[in-house]
Amino acid sequence: MGVTAEGSSRLGPPGASREGAGRWIRESKFWVPRPRVGVVERERLLRQLAAGSEAPIVLISASAGYGKSSLAAQWSTRCGRPVAWINVDRGDNDPVVFLNYLARALDRLAPVDPELLDELSSMAPRIDDIVLPTLAAELGRLSPFELILNDLHELSEPRSVAAVGFLLREIPPGSQVVLVTRVDPELPLARYRVSRDILEIRAPQLALDSEETRALAENRGGRLSEQSLEFLRERTEGWAAGVALALQALDDRTRGDALVKRIAGQHRQIADYLTEVALARETEERRRFLLATSVLNRMTASLCDAVLGVAGSDDVLRELEQSNSFVIALDDHRGWYRYHHLFGELLRSELDRLRPGLAAVYLARAARWYEQEGDHPEEAFRCAHEGGDLELAGRIALGCWDVFVSRGQLVTVWLWLRECTDDEVVSEPQLALAAGWVYLLLGQAQEAQRFALAAGRGDLDRPSADGATSLRASLAVLRSAVAPDGIHQMLADAEYVYAAEKHPTPTRWLVGGCRGVGVAKVLLGRPEEAFIAFQEALVLTKERPELAHTKILCLAYLAFAGADTGEWSKARVWAQEAKAIVSENHLEGIALSATAFTARAMVLARDGDFDRAKAELAMARSLEPLVLGTRWAAADLSIRWGSISLELGDRRAAAKHADVARAALSGYPDPGTLPARLALLEQRIARAEDLHLTPAELQIAAFLPTHRSLKEIADALTLSRETIKTHVAAIYAKLGVSTRSAAVEQLTQLRAEPTGPDRN
Repeated sequence: MGVTAEGSSRLGPPGASREGAGRWIRESKFWVPRPRVGVVERERLLRQLAAGSEAPIVLISASAGYGKSSLAAQWSTRCGRPVAWINVDRGDNDPVVFLNYLARALDRLAPVDPELLDELSSMAPRIDDIVLPTLAAELGRLSPFELILNDLHELSEPRSVAAVGFLLREIPPGSQVVLVTRVDPELPLARYRVSRDILEIRAPQLALDSEETRALAENRGGRLSEQSLEFLRERTEGWAAGVALALQALDDRTRGDALVKRIAGQHRQIADYLTEVALARETEERRRFLLATSVLNRMTASLCDAVLGVAGSDDVLRELEQSNSFVIALDDHRGWYRYHHLFGELLRSELDRLRPGLAAVYLARAARWYEQEGDHPEEAFRCAHEGGDLELAGRIALGCWDVFVSRGQLVTVWLWLRECTDDEVVSEPQLALAAGWVYLLLGQAQEAQRFALAAGRGDLDRPSADGATSLRASLAVLRSAVAPDGIHQMLADAEYVYAAEKHPTPTRWLVGGCRGVGVAKVLLGRPEEAFIAFQEALVLTKERPELAHTKILCLAYLAFAGADTGEWSKARVWAQEAKAIVSENHLEGIALSATAFTARAMVLARDGDFDRAKAELAMARSLEPLVLGTRWAAADLSIRWGSISLELGDRRAAAKHADVARAALSGYPDPGTLPARLALLEQRIARAEDLHLTPAELQIAAFLPTHRSLKEIADALTLSRETIKTHVAAIYAKLGVSTRSAAVEQLTQLRAEPTGPDRN
C-alpha cells in the first residue's frame, strides 16, 4: 500500500487558498514573445490565419527555426480575441501541472471557479470527476477567446496529451486553440481534417519567400546583393533561422556574398557552420558568456553570474536582447530570459565541441544556485543530473518529493527519476530513497522495495535532505512502510525512527515512527499497545493539514484495533473520523483512503447497515491496484475485505479476497498474525459452504442479528415479505434451529469474532 511520508511542506500547505496555491506558478509560462529586432511581419501567413479564423483548431507544425512562435505571437495581436498563452515545457507532462497552468491561463481571461484552482492545488486532484467537467463548464461560459499552446512537442505523457484532446473537444464556438509544435501531437488530426475543423500551417508555408528574405535582411542591417539574397533563400530553402544566422554572421558586403556561397548542406549543418562564424565575431568574453549560459533553459542575471563566476550579467543580457533576436525576454521587467531554442541548442553543441567537460562545471554551478534559491527544484534537479552530480540530484529529489506529493504532482518527480538510468538511481542512496517513496505511492511496492535495498548499500550516516536526522533514519521510515522483511522488522524500523527523531529535538518524521509502531502492533496482535502509538501520532498531526493522509491511516487502524479489543463504540467514532478527513480533503483517490473505507464498512456491517457497508467496501476495493502492491497491506486489507464480504452474505467475494491474501503471504517472512487471521477467514468460508447457504440466504442471514423485522428486511432488499419468510425458513432448516435467537447464536459462531469485551 502506498503509505505517504509524514512531514510538512516546505513550500506551504496544499490547497489552502488560491494565493497560496499559486505561489509556485511561473509567470513566464504565460509570456507572449514580443516583437524583436529583425522579426518580419508574416503578412501572407497572417492573412491565411485571418481567412481561417473560424476554424476552432490551428496547427503550426515545423522543425526548429521556422518562426512558428513568432507567427503565433503576431497572430495573437491580430486575431481580435482575448488571448491566453501557455509556454509548454517538459514539466507539463504531469497532467496536474498542465491542467493547473491551463486553468490559470483561462483565469487571466475571466476569473474561473475558485474551487477549480483549489482542487488542482489539493493533495489528490480529482481530474476525471471534478477538474475536467469544471474546465468544460468554464470554457463554455467564456467569451470567444484565443488559446495558444507554444512548444506542444514537449508533451509526451498520454494523460497530458489526453488533456489537450479534451480541450479541443470542448472548445466553444467562436474560440480557437493554436497548437505550436515541432512534431504532430498524438491527436485525431485526420478526424479534424475530415470535419474541416483544423487549419494547418507547415514548413512549406512557413519558409520565407523572396520578399520576406529581403525584409529580414533590411531589418538586420545585412548588406547582400539581390543575387546573394536569392541564393541564400534557395540554399536555406527559406528556413528562417538559417537566414537569420547568416545575416548575424555578416560584417561587410564582400564577406557576406562570400559567406553565402559557402553555405551548403542540411539545415543542421548550415546552422552549425553559421553559429561558428557568428561566434568568431564576438569578443572572447562574450563568447564565454554565450557558451557557458547555453546549459540553462532560462537565464537571470544572478544565475548567469553564478555560472560564470563573474558579475555584470544583467548588462550583458540586456545588450544581447537588444542586438540579438535569439535572446528572448520572459517577463515585462526583463528579469528572466531564454535563448531561441535552436540557437541555445547550437551554442550547447559548440560548447561541447570546443570545451569538452566544461558543461558539467557550469551545470553544477547552476544546480547549486537553484538549490540555494529554492524556488525551482525541477531546474536544480535537471542541472545536477545532466552535470553528473548524482549526490546533488539525490539531495534535491529527496528534499522535495513530498512537497510535490502534497500538491498532487507525484508524476513530476517520477518524470525526474525517469530521466536517470537505473544504475544512477541505485548508486546514490538519496536518489534511491526518493525513488522508493515515489514508486510506493504509485502502487509499485516491488520497485520501492528494490530501491530501498539499494539505498541500504550506500553511506547512510550523513544528514538527510528530507529532514530526518540521517539517511539511515530516512531509510527506516521507508522500510517501515514497505516492510520487506516482515512485521517484527517493521516494528524494529519504526521504533528506530521513533528514537532517532524524538531526541534530542523532535523532527517532522517522528509521526512516521508512531505510525509504523502502531500498524506493526496491530498486525502482531497487540492492539492495546497500538493505541498509545496512534494517539501520539494524532497529537502530532493536529492542525497539520498536510498530514491528513497520515491521520487517515492512524484513525483507520485505531478502528481496527478497537474492533480487535471489542471496543466497537470507539471503533465507530474513529472510522467515521477517518472517513470525514477523506471527504473534507477530497482524498478518495489515494491508497491510504482504502483503510478509511474499510474501517467504515467494517462498523457498518457490524451494525447491520448493509447497503452503506457495501458502498464503503466498493470504494475501498476501487483502490485495489494501489493497495495490493505492498504485501503486508495486500494481506491485511484482503482479509478484512473477505470478512466484511462474508458479513454481507457474499461468500464468493470472501473466497476471492482470501485467495489474494494467501498469494500475498506466500513466501512472506515473519507475517505476524496475518496467517492466523487468514486461516480463521477460510474456516468461516468453509463453514458457510458446509451449511449450503445460497448467496441470497447468506445475504438475508446477515440481517437476522440486527433485530429488524421481516418486513424491514424485505424493504431493505427490495423483496416481498413472503420471499423473505421462505428464505428464513430454509436458513433455520440448514442451521438445525427453529427460532431466530437460536439462528443468531449459530451465525455468531459462524462469524467467529474476536473475543474481547463488547463495550457497546
